[in-house]
Amino acid sequence: MSAWTTYRSLSAEQRAILRAKKLDLRRPVGELLTLLRPLAACDSVANKAQHKMGCTLALMIFLTLVGFVVLANMPGPVTLMLFLPLIVSTVAMAFFYSWLRSIDVSDNLRSFLVPVLTLFREDFDPRFPVHLRMDLSSPMTKLKKTAESKPYSRAKYHRVVDTMYLDPWLTADAVLVDGTKLSWSVTDRIRERKKTKKSASGKSKTKTKYRKLSDVEVRLGLRTKNFTVAKGKLSADGKRSKVEVQRRVRTDSLDPINPRTLIDAIAGVYRAARPVTKEATA
Repeated sequence: MSAWTTYRSLSAEQRAILRAKKLDLRRPVGELLTLLRPLAACDSVANKAQHKMGCTLALMIFLTLVGFVVLANMPGPVTLMLFLPLIVSTVAMAFFYSWLRSIDVSDNLRSFLVPVLTLFREDFDPRFPVHLRMDLSSPMTKLKKTAESKPYSRAKYHRVVDTMYLDPWLTADAVLVDGTKLSWSVTDRIRERKKTKKSASGKSKTKTKYRKLSDVEVRLGLRTKNFTVAKGKLSADGKRSKVEVQRRVRTDSLDPINPRTLIDAIAGVYRAARPVTKEATA
């Protein structure tokens, strides 16, 4: 019940975000963290509860089916007395499991976004809001599906199906304390491969594997009065040097990418930039 208690402690706005599975916020970084950290904590508790509940529910369904077979030949009142509590418990557990799934959001929230905002908290100018747009839904929904291959065979697998998904899940804009305008976006390209083979006993076994390509795009506008950037493009007014950096990370799972990917991309631009030396006045 800790998941329910944690959920009840959330504000109306936080619960609405869990239901919508969308973020579109423009607030100072401190306010964003105050809003998002409890959501990340709730998601962590709910994920653990969902895993345990899923295993228990599968066992309860199995016991219900076995009980139905065993009690089928018993007198009606006896069957009802023994079987009804089992059915009620299974239905209640299924309802709670469904509820846990309904408030489940992407692990990108707690494993990527919150750590990034926490790390950059002192670097964001508190006078300017951070604009976040984030998709918190599963990366593999029908809306994100882009292609599915026809079944084919490969080696010992007689049926292989590849399904492709595109998930542009995050864009953000902020202003740093040195006046630099920062924006970044993350897009995942996922391949789900289901491979089916027959074992020696003739039973079919299916394995599912994932490959994910995460494209991180970073754009910085550094003030020309503060930095000189060799490969930057001047803005129309000549006040900023615009730099774009791209990183691609491949993983063989659906786990969130490491926040260091974004941090290193931004740090690399600053390492390449040269601070403008102001001449001392007499």
